[in-house]
Order: sequence, then structure tokens, then C-alpha cells
Amino acid sequence: MLRILGKYTQSGKKTGLYCLFLLPAFILLNSRNCLAQKYTFSHYDIEDGLVQSQVNKLSLDDQHRLWMATDGGACRFDGKNYMSYTRQNGMPANFVFTVFVDKNNRIWFGTGGGLVQMVNKKLINYSVPIKVRSKLVTSIVQDGNGKIWLVLSHHLFQVSGNSIIEQPILDTIKGGLTSLTVNKKGELFAAVYKNGVYQLSNGKWTNIASSFGKDLVISTILFDRQDTHKIYLLTYNAIYTIVNGQMLPYETRLMASIKAPMLSLEQDTAANLWIGTATGAFRLGKQQLTHFTASNGLTDNPVTDIYNDADNNLWFASQGSGVFKYEGDSFITFDRSHGMSDNEVVMGIAKEKTGQILIGINGGGLMRYDGKSLSAIKIPAEHPELNRIQCLYTDKKGLVWIGTERGGLWSYDNNIFKKINNDEVYSVIDVAEDQQSTVWAATPGGCFYIENNALKRLEDLSSFSSSIVPIGKDSIIIGTNDGVVLAVNKKIVKSFELKAVRTSVIFCMIRYKNMVIIGTDDRGLFTWNWATGDVKNYGIKDGLNSNTIYNLTVDNNGVIWAGTGRGANRVLFDAKSNSFWVNTSTDSKHPILESNQNASLYADHKVWIGTTKGVIAYDINATPADGVVPHIIIESVKLISQASGNRAPENTMLTDGANLTYNNNHLAISFLGIYLKDPQSVSYTYKLKGLDSTYSMPVKNNIVDYPSLPPGKYTFEVKALTSNGILSATAARFSFSITPPFYQTTPFRVLAVTFFVLLGIILQSYRHNLRIKRQQIIEATKRDESLRIRQQTAEDFHDELGNKLTRITVLSEILDTKMDQTQADQKKLLEQIKQNASSLYNGTKDILWALDPQSDNLYEILSHIRDFGNELFLDTPTEFEFDGIDESFNQVKLPMEYSRNIPMIFKELLNNTLKHAHATHVTLSLDHIERDEMHLTLKDNGAGFDQHETRKGQGINNVITRIKRINGEISINSEKGAGTLISLKIKIKPVVTH
Repeated sequence: MLRILGKYTQSGKKTGLYCLFLLPAFILLNSRNCLAQKYTFSHYDIEDGLVQSQVNKLSLDDQHRLWMATDGGACRFDGKNYMSYTRQNGMPANFVFTVFVDKNNRIWFGTGGGLVQMVNKKLINYSVPIKVRSKLVTSIVQDGNGKIWLVLSHHLFQVSGNSIIEQPILDTIKGGLTSLTVNKKGELFAAVYKNGVYQLSNGKWTNIASSFGKDLVISTILFDRQDTHKIYLLTYNAIYTIVNGQMLPYETRLMASIKAPMLSLEQDTAANLWIGTATGAFRLGKQQLTHFTASNGLTDNPVTDIYNDADNNLWFASQGSGVFKYEGDSFITFDRSHGMSDNEVVMGIAKEKTGQILIGINGGGLMRYDGKSLSAIKIPAEHPELNRIQCLYTDKKGLVWIGTERGGLWSYDNNIFKKINNDEVYSVIDVAEDQQSTVWAATPGGCFYIENNALKRLEDLSSFSSSIVPIGKDSIIIGTNDGVVLAVNKKIVKSFELKAVRTSVIFCMIRYKNMVIIGTDDRGLFTWNWATGDVKNYGIKDGLNSNTIYNLTVDNNGVIWAGTGRGANRVLFDAKSNSFWVNTSTDSKHPILESNQNASLYADHKVWIGTTKGVIAYDINATPADGVVPHIIIESVKLISQASGNRAPENTMLTDGANLTYNNNHLAISFLGIYLKDPQSVSYTYKLKGLDSTYSMPVKNNIVDYPSLPPGKYTFEVKALTSNGILSATAARFSFSITPPFYQTTPFRVLAVTFFVLLGIILQSYRHNLRIKRQQIIEATKRDESLRIRQQTAEDFHDELGNKLTRITVLSEILDTKMDQTQADQKKLLEQIKQNASSLYNGTKDILWALDPQSDNLYEILSHIRDFGNELFLDTPTEFEFDGIDESFNQVKLPMEYSRNIPMIFKELLNNTLKHAHATHVTLSLDHIERDEMHLTLKDNGAGFDQHETRKGQGINNVITRIKRINGEISINSEKGAGTLISLKIKIKPVVTH
């Protein structure tokens, strides 16, 4: 913008930037400016990847990436990488004056060739109306209604669709626009050359401040962060505010110190105003003006834009030096650029009675800091040894003690140096005062204490000593090159030993609560609780920058500051766990300098640490801005293809929700944590849902490779993590799925399971049938064997027993013929023998019939019963009848117990009927027969009987017993004079034959 304002000056005079570059560069600061300290800025320039070093404007997108408009194109910075957009990418011109990010995260560029919009990485150029003489866009904003406004060729335009349309403020206004902005409500404000400031409200422009025709170029309109009604107006040589419609100069007395042209204006979260000028930048706050130039960390070049981003990072765009980021006032550095001697090795720091800080330099003498500047303290010419200071210490009375490298121990008070008498002591490494106000000195030749203004050696300790710490009324701990020793009442306690630090070179020690904190040369920190004897060790593994601990001090918050071989660490005590932890929140911009032994001090809320390159003062009250968290994005997801033949693998970029095949499952996921406050401190924790159950441990690598993922549905989640444990508010996610091969799909698995189940059933059925058939064969074999045995038994029984009974009968008959009539008793007895033999023979016929295998069918059984009945009732008045026998019953094979028991059941029943019924008609009928059951009915028309009377005899009981043997049922119904009806239900168990 400054390059185009020359036409709005008085005749023949140029006040634009062209003229400014011809002005001599000089810096004029008032007495309140701070000179003797160096501030910390991060610097980003072309060697880091910036497209061009002349930066005009800055902006931040919704992913918290910084956009920079430069003279050589636009550039995007994410804390790690730079992405450039120039004419090669589609820009109409490389000169980009401004960049703006709207509420929809669309990026707008104001270039020398017109307006450009970027949506989804695609650049869209807007045509400039023909009547517009210049294509330079100098300002872009978005109002509360989402409309985009811009200043093109000093006139106001609005974006409408794919076009830009001019929107005049007032028809009477001929002056050009010099600035455009919106307030928090989204209301539009415009500065018009020589006309003042206008506000657009409800579609109407209103003049809220008039310049009364003054030749004022208002380059910036800024709204106060705390007072929304307060407006700052920046011109080349002053800042104005609006009061009752008038523009009034702001802080005239302080602003008068700024002689260079003012180019940019911003306000930080602490309400300080920052002013970019042609020679660095100024900070105006708390009635103090501080100039930032190359000498204290910034640049001497023009600062064309100052931008306080959404994460409260303060950025400075310069002309020729790239971009700077202010790291805050958490620490300041004092070195030779701020008045320190050429030798910057700070070996001692102490505080005087007056509150001023003394700094002892090895080779540079003694310096004093009064809160504003460093000044050298004059060393007596006759004592040059005071230039080589090894340590400083202030005792309870405010007396400063100076340990030198070759000149022994000195006291210093009110510019007066006094040497402590001693012929043995040349170098003093540390000084301490015990509770009895005795001053002690640690030296390479042993430990000494002051008595009668002279140094007296501690007996039995002549070896190297490096540090001293009192732990009781009469006790001190002395650090040596072989651990620590204890002295009580100025006597070494020889029985004392702290084994944990034996063989360690002790560099420094302090007392902390009821513990002694011990710093070593290469073993880190040790904490020793002298009450319990508990010793713990902390090193690099616990977060320390280095295992070499040179100095220790404690602030009023109870934080231990450890000066190490690689910068300072904060060590905090956790009372719950009774242990310490190292706070690694110190960002990467904190200096990594080698600390010096026993060179540390806490005073006035600052921790001072001496290093080999000056002294650093840390402000313990400086805290990072609240709510600043890292942001996380997934940069890319690549499908890694396998090489085929001589061809190199071709990687494919994937989009969210991608569906992959089972043999294309090698993924590389790249992500980035954006934390511009400290990009190098970001680490990552991630998990792959569907594979992992928990997040990973924090890692620095921002690429994860999954070489062979199994089929399934996955969601990759990653969070960014800062060094002090702050997680990104949300996780970045990428979902995808891997389709399994057909043999791993659910339908296939169901079919496979079904197939194998059916196959199992078939095999089981086949095996079962085989077992059945095998059993049937065995049973058939057994049955055949049984039949053969029965047949053989029947034949043998018939041949043996039948023949013998026949012979008995025949012999009885022969004997009967030979006996006379007088032997009546013998004949009677012989007749009984014949009858019994005959009965036995008849009985054996039934047994032989049952043994005969041919009798094991239903037809034979029923026929046998019928024959028995016919024979039984032959020659009796009773007529017997048995119907229903069919020859097809031959097919019904029955077990042998059936052929034995069924005939015996009916023989008993028929005999009973013949003996007791006195019937004239007896009928046995087969009512019906089924596959496994048959019903038989025996009916007579005899005398009957009373079923409730108790009857003697075993006949019916035998029948019931036999019925049970063959799982049958019997039912008897009888009445006196009405005959008897007996029903039998007999279960049939057919015998399977093969």
C-alpha cells in the first residue's frame, strides 16, 4: 500500500515509501528505552524456505497455518514446511500485497494483477473492470454478513459471484481509500484520504472522524482489544484516536521519540501497542517505549506488518529480512552486544544490598546491572587477579564475597575490595555461609572457613572440593571429586558415607526442604533425604537436557532450576509421590548454552544463570498464553503399490472413506501438528481403531507406515502434543476399509460353515450307519449262532431226553405186564411213573418247540396256541375257536422270549378257562396288529367270577409276570354268570434279519 500513495501528497512532494527508503536509517530512543538486554525472536527467511524476503502482509487460516504475502508470491508456513504460490501456480502476478482468510477458510490474495481466490488448492482469478487503471489490490476484508470487500486502485469494491463491483462510499468523495477494516461486530470501516474515517451501518456510510482536509494517510485502523469503542489510526508519523468525532494524537510525548516513518500497528493480548517502522519496531506499554532492532533480536529493516494471530503469536513482516516471531519476555540475554566485556564467561552472580545484580566474569571482571543497563565496576589496578572471577556470594549481612581463579577470596562492599588472608588458597570455586554465620570456601586444595579474618583449613580434607551446603546448625555437606563428605562442628565425620554418589565429581549442591540436591559431572541429579537416607537419581532419561549439572538454584515457587551443559531445566517436586519430575515445557527457542559452575541466583522473580556466552535471566512469572493448543491435520494417505516387473511402484493418494482390496493394503499416513509457538516441540500420539486399543506413546516422527493390514474397517486417529503435555483439542481422523478376499467374507464363511457342518453330519451319519450295520452283522451273526445253538440244543434234547423218556415208558409197560395182580401197590406206583414220564415228555415238546428257531415268528406262535387250544378242548363240552391268523405273519420275526412266553400265557389262560369257567364256547381272536403292537382277546361264556374276591393260586400271577417280561398289558373283566373277557396288549419287537 505504501508504494502507491505518492499521488496523494502535496505538489512536488512525495511521502510514500519511495521517499522513505531514501531517508537515513537511524534510531532515537528516550531515556526510558531498555538497551542492555537481548530479546528472543524466531527468524524465518529464504534460507528456511520462504519464497521471498520482502513480506507485506500476514494472515492465519483455520488450520493455524501462517500465510505470507511477499514481493515474490504467496507463501504458506505450517511450522515445518513452506508452500509457495506464484505465477507458476496460476497467480496473475508474483507481487502479492495482501492475503486474507475468510470465515469459510477461503484464501484471498491481493496482487499486482488483481484479486485471486483459492478454494481447495485451486486458484480463481477475478476479472478487473476495464475502467480501473491499476490492478493492485491493497486490502481485503469480510463483513458480518459474509460479504467480501476489497480496495482496488484506491476504490472500494465488493465481490458478487464471479465478479467484483465498485461500491462508492459517497458520490461526493473523490479521495482514495487508504485503509479498510471491520470491527468485532462485522461492521465495515474505511479511511479516505483527506476525508477521515467512515463507518457502514445498515447500508449507510457515516463519517465518524474527519481529518479536516489534513494531508494524513491513514494506513491502519485498529480497534482496542479491551475497549471496543476505542479506535487507533496509524499514519506515517503519528498515532491518532477518535474522540467525539475528532482525530487526536495518542501518547504525544512518547511517540515523539519515534523518528522513523510508522508502517504498521498491532495490539497484543497484554494491551501493548506494537508499531512497525522503517527501522525495526516499537512496543508501547505501561508508559514505556521499547525499540526492537537487530541489536536486541529483531531487524533494522522496515516492519510492514505486525500480526497477533489466533494463538497469540506475535509476527513481524519485514522488508528484506523475512518474518520474525516474538518469543515473549520469559527470558532475556545479556552479552557483549549489550555492554558486557569481550569475555562472556559468567562465573558468578550475586545481589547487592542495593538490590542491583553483580555479574562476575572470568577474564572480564565485575559488572553491575541496575535494571536498565550493564556497567563495569572498576577493578583496582594493583589487583588484576580480580578480573578472573570464579564465584560470587552474598552473606546474611549483604556482604559480597568474591572467589577468584588465582587471587584467593575477597570481600566487596560499597566499591571497596578486601582480601582474606591466606597463603594456601589461590582459587575459590564456591562460597557459602552456615547457620552460625561462618563463611566457608571450597577450593581445589580442600575446604576452608574464615576465622579471625583468615582462611583456616578444615582438617582431614585436603583434596578437591567444589561446593558447600549447610544442612543443620553445626553441619555442612562438602562436594568433592569423589562424592560428598560431612563436617560437624568443623570436623570431618569419617564414618559418614553416601554410597550413591561415590566416585562422582560433584559440581554443585543446594538444600531443598529436608533434602540435599546434588549436581554431578556426568550422572545428572541426585536427591538425598538426610532424614530417611532415601536417594534418587534423575538424568537425561527423565527429561534433563544433559547429565552434566553445573549450578542449582530454587525460586519462590519451589521450582529447582538446573543449569546444565545444554541450557537450563526446571525440576519440580511432587509431594504425593515424594519425587521430582523434569518440566520440559521450555520451548526450543530457549538458548542451549553451556552453564557455568555455581553461577546462578534467584532474585526479584528472576532466575539468573551464568553461561559461557553471557548471562540469561528467566522471568518465573512469564507464562504461555491460555488456551494455546497445537492443531493437527492429516497431510496425506498414500497407498503403497508393489513394484511390478521392471516398473517402479506407483503410489496412490487416498481420500477419506477409501475402500481397498485385501491385496492392496500397504498404507503410509502423513500428518502434521501445527504449533507455531514452538513447532519443534510437537510430538504425536496415534492409534488405528480396528487394530489398536490405546494411543501410542508420544513420538516425533509424523509418518506412520502400515505395511500389511488385515481386512476390516479402520479409523486412524492422531493428536498433537506439546513438550509440556498440551494435547490438540481434537484428533485428526481418516477412515478406510479393506475388503477381505471372497473366502474371508461372511457369506462365504456361512456357506463354508454350513458345508462343513453338513459334511460332518454326513460323515457322522455314515459312520453311524457303518456302526449300525456292523452291529447288525454282529447281532445277525450272534442270532445265527444262537439259532444254530438252539437248533442243536433242540435236536440234542429231543434225541437224548425224548429217547430216554420213551425208554422209561416202554420199560414201565414191560414191567407192568410182568407183575401180577397181587402187586397192586407196585402197579399203582408204576402207573404214576408212566404218567409222569408222559407228562414230562409232553412238556418237553413245548420246550423243544420254543427252542426251534422256526418257531420265532408270529404265525408259528399263534398256530401253536391254536393247536394247543384245539387239543385242550377236544372231547369236552366246550367249543374252542381262534380266528385272525394269517400266513403273512410268517414275516414277523420275534425274539425267543416271545415264542416261549406268549404260548405259556395262553396255555395258562386256556387251562384256567377249561377248569373253572364251565363255558360252552371259548373264543380267542386277534383284534388287530400294527407294526409294533398286537391286541388279543380271550372271551368265554362261562360262570365268571367276582374280581374283588381274593383268589388263591399262582396261575394268574404267572401270567402277569410273563406279560411284564415281554412289555405287555393285560386287562381282565368278569362277572358271576356273565363270563370273562381277557384283553392282552403285547408289544412286538420285530427282529431285523439280513
